[in-house]
Amino acid sequence: MSNINKKLFKRLDLNHAYGQLIALIFVPITILACVGAALVLTETSNAAKSQQKQTAIAILTRNDIPAQIALTQLSSMPWTFFQSPTNFMQNMMKEKGLLRTALINSNEVNLISAGFESQSPWPAIPTHNNSFFGPIKSKDSNVYGLPIQDESNNQAWLLIELDNQPLQLARYRVMIVLVATGLLTLLLLLLCLNFYSRRWIAPMYEIRMQLQRLNVDTLDQHMVINSTGELRLLQRDIANVVKRLHFSFLELKEHTEQTEDDLRRTLDTLEVQNITYRQARDQAISANQSKSVFLANISHELRTPLNSIDGFIHLLLRQNTLSNEQKLYLQTIRKSSAHLLALINDVLDFSKIDAGKLELETAPFNLEEAIYDVMDMLSPLAAQKHIDMAFYFADDLPIFVIGDALRFKQILTNLISNAIKFTPDGEIIVRARIEHDDIGQCLIHFSVQDSGIGLSGTDRKKLFESFSQGDASVTRQFGGTGLGLAISKQLVHLMSGHIGFEDNQERAPTDKGSTFWFTAKFEVNENEEVIHPDFSQTQVLSYIAHPATASILRQYLENYQVNHDESVSILDLFSRLNQLPKQQQDTWLIVDHSGDTEALLKEIRTRYDGKIAIYGYQMSLEPDMLLEYKARPLYQPLSRTALIDLLNNHHQFEEPETEEFDGKGLHILAVDDHLPNLIVLEALLGELNIVTTKALSGKEALDLVQARSQQHKTPYDLIFMDIQMPVMSGMDTTRAIRSLESTLENHKPIPIIALTAHALADEKQKLLKIGMDDYVTKPIQMEQIIQILTQWTNKNFTTNHFAEKSSVIEALDPNILNWQQCIQLAANKEDLALDLLKMLTDSFSSDLEEMEQLIELEDFPQLEHVLHRLHGATRYVGTPLLQETTGTFEHFVSTLRKERKMADDLFIQNVIQRFDELKTVIQHVQDAAQHILDHHVTN
Repeated sequence: MSNINKKLFKRLDLNHAYGQLIALIFVPITILACVGAALVLTETSNAAKSQQKQTAIAILTRNDIPAQIALTQLSSMPWTFFQSPTNFMQNMMKEKGLLRTALINSNEVNLISAGFESQSPWPAIPTHNNSFFGPIKSKDSNVYGLPIQDESNNQAWLLIELDNQPLQLARYRVMIVLVATGLLTLLLLLLCLNFYSRRWIAPMYEIRMQLQRLNVDTLDQHMVINSTGELRLLQRDIANVVKRLHFSFLELKEHTEQTEDDLRRTLDTLEVQNITYRQARDQAISANQSKSVFLANISHELRTPLNSIDGFIHLLLRQNTLSNEQKLYLQTIRKSSAHLLALINDVLDFSKIDAGKLELETAPFNLEEAIYDVMDMLSPLAAQKHIDMAFYFADDLPIFVIGDALRFKQILTNLISNAIKFTPDGEIIVRARIEHDDIGQCLIHFSVQDSGIGLSGTDRKKLFESFSQGDASVTRQFGGTGLGLAISKQLVHLMSGHIGFEDNQERAPTDKGSTFWFTAKFEVNENEEVIHPDFSQTQVLSYIAHPATASILRQYLENYQVNHDESVSILDLFSRLNQLPKQQQDTWLIVDHSGDTEALLKEIRTRYDGKIAIYGYQMSLEPDMLLEYKARPLYQPLSRTALIDLLNNHHQFEEPETEEFDGKGLHILAVDDHLPNLIVLEALLGELNIVTTKALSGKEALDLVQARSQQHKTPYDLIFMDIQMPVMSGMDTTRAIRSLESTLENHKPIPIIALTAHALADEKQKLLKIGMDDYVTKPIQMEQIIQILTQWTNKNFTTNHFAEKSSVIEALDPNILNWQQCIQLAANKEDLALDLLKMLTDSFSSDLEEMEQLIELEDFPQLEHVLHRLHGATRYVGTPLLQETTGTFEHFVSTLRKERKMADDLFIQNVIQRFDELKTVIQHVQDAAQHILDHHVTN
């Protein structure tokens, strides 16, 4: 199809002005013309037929009488006189358009006829018609007839046949006139379309073309206006708009240039500020590093004496000669030590949270015991202020959950200690309930309600912020670091929970104090079932003055099916005592601690000789007095475990059975610059029948290990190594011992356990990387010592990660990956060697892909550059074969540049072959490096 036809069809599209004009004018006119022509032809044909019929009627009417005479003659005269009717017929043939005529009797017998083909058969006559009939179609003519009857009533039909040619001629004339009229109309419409196009469509296209030619550079050019009427006005308006756009563009250009100048000056100012900020950032980084060093040092300095305190307390508690009162004092000292350790942890944990290095551990623990341990630890503080403490543990709560028990206790410790601190008198109630239970995990809601001083509206905004409390006066009165709530908030978020505050007066106007709450998500065992003990045979009479504790005791005893009676007062209790059995074994009397406990017990013993339990704080109950009156203590806050032990008549000061561990035959080296710590550690190890050698410095420890190896004595079974020591730190000592062991033949590495007071999260990884096997955070406990000794002094010690690492390194081909060379090239820093090896292996995929593309493009100068870069990287890692392969490959490719030759097919084939060899070597290096990297990630 030619371009002209394409343009024509495009213009005839209905979306185009021409197409719309044709659709709106030509199509209706054409339809009207066709309908009119059909109507004219139809009416003309009907008129011609009517005229022919009238002509036939006139002819038949004029010849009616002659036809009757002819019929009479034919019926009466002989055939000899037949000439007269024939003449009659010949006279009829003179009529215009008459083709033939005939007289036919009722039997359709042709009596007489005349004209062309007069003897041809006539159409069938409708005998039912007794009047004029016709037209009857007969070839190209029409037949008409008229009935004739003579005097003798003989009937016949006078038939004539008229020619249709005049009708056809009239139709053709009408058609010619219609066609001429249509052509004339079409011509007029085309002239109108041409006028319309020139008047409207052509100027519109001209306007479009001018708009399409417009751009930024031609906005100022004059627009030619060649239209008239409304389009001229439209074109003039468009020209004015273009002029305004041109002026606006000039203003915008000027404004942009001004803005660029301002931006350039601003960027210069920002550059100067960036330099200042960079210096400030470097100073902040240096200060942060100093803070980390300070925290490491302060952690060591604070935890080291605590280790001695806790160790000596543990040793004293293991003595069988102590009285109950002495044990009580030691337990109080131990609780105070734990509280001091918690304060130290607050400061250190805030630093870890700030650095993003705090990680939660997951392990199963008893949730109820964890809550009680915290409240029991803080009970001396509450006892001093005579504050009642209670905690409610919902029945549907799981006993054992999986989470970080230490961090959970830390949150609870912060909230309860704050409640004790800001509560002059009254009560503190801790509640735990299920908030949302899901498959395998649950969200538990904890709340700490106090009756203290509360907080004002402005003070609430400062909650959960670092180093902030209610106000300055409260800070001076109550003290504190102001970090507890900030740390708790971060820990709660790590446990997928929320923390908040409620004012008790908003819930009830008569209530005092506040309620802090938090939620924490724990994993649970779905198969765990809570089975309450059955004490249906036990009878309990109780009087607890604290309503919350009385309610909790009532609920616990109902769950255990105990026959329980409550007294509303001391007098009511005395009246009920006479009703109790005197020597019943399963009857208990639980009495709240009052001001004069001894007088109360003395009065009770005058009325009752059975089992008595005194409910109160541990510090308020004197063991000798309880022993004198044969009373058992039930310590506040009330716990289900203590209540069950009481009902089962278990002794209060029974020491839990420790795991039996016989360390006979073990020889352990203890290294610490703090002599009390060594004494504690030696005493603890001595209880396990372990021989201990002490060293007060790293240099002394190294000399002892070296002397023992030179004397061919059995090496130490394990080394407890302090980290922060003067002159030679624990890390340096460990590196020296590992270096010494590498020079000895058939020598198994000695397990080295770090005794660290550092609390940063990445400390463990640092200790393990330098060659230590494990670490223990001070203060050390006997359970930790037994666990360490069990793990690291058995016969399977050779399976530790040093032996595994040695076996992994020995299995490697030194020509592919030489690990010792890697460490030497990294200045004997294993961490740096690992980083360099990982950086090299990570670059392999991108380098190989780039080299493959360069070979396909035959860009050998750039290929030489990539090979040079890869060869340079191998010089910092112990990969001899890869270094040689990349060097020879680079030298081969460089010959093309040095000799200034073009790459032929043989050169390209050699390049491809060397590239395949390089890929093979890289694959071997990747496999070997993966073994090293996987081993260090695992350990």
